[in-house]
Amino acid sequence: MNIDPQTILDTLLSRCKEHHSPCGQGNLIWREWGEKKLNKCPLILLHGGSGAWNHWTRTIPALENDFQIYAVDLPGCGDSADPPKPYDAESLVEIISLGLDTILPNDEPFDLISFSFGGVLSGLLAHSQARRIRSLTLVGSPVLGLTGTGPANDLVEVPQGTPLREAVPLYKHNLQNLMLFKPETIDDLALTIHINNMSKARLRSRGIARTSVLADSLNELPCALSCIFGAEDTTLNPNLKGIREHVYSLHPNAQFHVIPNSGHWVQFESSEKVNDILLKSFKSGQS
Repeated sequence: MNIDPQTILDTLLSRCKEHHSPCGQGNLIWREWGEKKLNKCPLILLHGGSGAWNHWTRTIPALENDFQIYAVDLPGCGDSADPPKPYDAESLVEIISLGLDTILPNDEPFDLISFSFGGVLSGLLAHSQARRIRSLTLVGSPVLGLTGTGPANDLVEVPQGTPLREAVPLYKHNLQNLMLFKPETIDDLALTIHINNMSKARLRSRGIARTSVLADSLNELPCALSCIFGAEDTTLNPNLKGIREHVYSLHPNAQFHVIPNSGHWVQFESSEKVNDILLKSFKSGQS
């Protein structure tokens, strides 16, 4: 039986707790699933550019029975308030780091899992939270900077007010070029998530994502590092080989997973494989 995509999202939201921390003139929105587990650190989830908590729609159900999970809407994304302008990676990280201090007081340790643009900010965030971060898992994050060429840049604008019937093919084009490799994975759920997110996205993240901020911040990282990539991710510069070499040059013991036949949004497109990696990693206490 096919379940309506909005019902899937609403059901997930119905069992979360919402938390707020300061962001500009409003709040950063955090959503919590699961309960605090003895001898297990909370998992913090950061989504990708122009996204929201729902980038983790197929991750949260796989993890929430075993872990306490906090998924944030980044500043200027989803239901969170806009960051003060002008903003850069450092100022965005200050807002997120303050939020972590708000929702996880008393220096409670945590593990960080970050997708795409969330990963771009995560090296800086790890340094800011060095006293308590245990591990960083990068998922589809452009370690050497977002590529400036190729399909990931061949996106079409969907003008505000475009009738949904006309907008859907445009959104499908963008999902195919940027987010997902296999056409059949661009289903109603993927479209619903993407359309909802694009209607709320205000943060301009691509300029930051094209910088070397993540590559630089992986130097002297104060925690263990893991990477998960789709083999067909169109956002990566220069390629997986170059990223792997950079990661291993700094972190020879890093875990580096490449999922075949998968694109950028690998935790959605190949959710079972990614969830298996995450569960095995965090249940064993390794990262």
